[in-house]
Amino acid sequence: MTVLAFVIFLVTYVVAALGVVLPVLPGVPIAAVGALAAAAIVGFDRFGIDVLIHVGLLAVLSQVVDLAGTWLGSKYYGAGRAGTWGGIIGSFVGLFAFPPWGFLFGALVGAVVAELLIGRELYPAIRSGIGAFVGTLGGTVAKLVIMVVIGVIVFPRFFSG
Repeated sequence: MTVLAFVIFLVTYVVAALGVVLPVLPGVPIAAVGALAAAAIVGFDRFGIDVLIHVGLLAVLSQVVDLAGTWLGSKYYGAGRAGTWGGIIGSFVGLFAFPPWGFLFGALVGAVVAELLIGRELYPAIRSGIGAFVGTLGGTVAKLVIMVVIGVIVFPRFFSG
């Protein structure tokens, strides 16, 4: 059963990692579901409820980081409310319009367009777009780090006891 649990987690972990860099899938939450499934197979007592709680909290954190990255990047580079929302909305639109990397460029374009629509000058609007791009990219890097942490927490569970 341990081999089956390991394979299930490994497959979900790989899919989750792909979902972080090719964000058509909700990456980190997929890894959390894989950890839960693996724990159900090998036994929650062997896997550890605390491990599952930590993985669940990391999955929630990854979703917060995803949204906060664009918001913080936009704000840091001087975006107004319109630019911040434009970056977030543009990220979602870009994801579906130009997968897989459209979310990055969508954030940039969305912030610039939103800032221009409210009458902001070109240079500050472009600066806001760059902030949305940098923030979105930073959020993606943070999610990759979270995936590594989940791997470090979960993979040893298959080789103990």
